[in-house]
Amino acid sequence: MQPVAPWASALFEGRRHAIRLRFSGPKAQDQKDRLIAGLDEAEWALPGHFVADITVDAHGNVDDEPWVQLSALTIRDW
Repeated sequence: MQPVAPWASALFEGRRHAIRLRFSGPKAQDQKDRLIAGLDEAEWALPGHFVADITVDAHGNVDDEPWVQLSALTIRDW
């Protein structure tokens, strides 16, 4: 998994980001489930950029701790 990769098209430039989040504590599974459920409606504040796409690439549990792997495409806002 490459954490950040350049991305470009004929009209836009940006970056593809990948991150794996691991949750812990008594509400960890609930927190993971709420993140996944609300991802499509989430609004992101990134000065000079916008989130064009964000997806859940994978998710699961390790040592009874849930995790989620996300990838996001951010585009430079001219």
